[in-house]
Amino acid sequence: MHPVIRVTHRSPTPGLRVVQLAGEADTGSVETLRTALDKALSRLPAPHTVVVDCSALEFCTTAGLNELLKARHSAAADGIAFRLSGLRAQLTHLLRVTGTHTVFDVEPPALLETAT
Repeated sequence: MHPVIRVTHRSPTPGLRVVQLAGEADTGSVETLRTALDKALSRLPAPHTVVVDCSALEFCTTAGLNELLKARHSAAADGIAFRLSGLRAQLTHLLRVTGTHTVFDVEPPALLETAT
């Protein structure tokens, strides 16, 4: 049995979409993650910013990271800011080890909480 990822969408202010992830982002859950990120980026009216709240994401493999990278690329192509928030130590380490820490904008969780 593969670990489950849970996804919650919210729009605390016009133009801002928050995708909250909980659980594990791995090969068994990438379809759910991909669908959630696609939904956040494509839902009308188009957002100006998508923030992926990772504060409840317990574990992320390179498969999950790859989906975040794809979503970031799609967002950039559409002129949408794409940010990560609430990074735990494991995801921070994964970003550093893979050298992808330089491509993501990371927002402090406190800023995300004030937007709600």
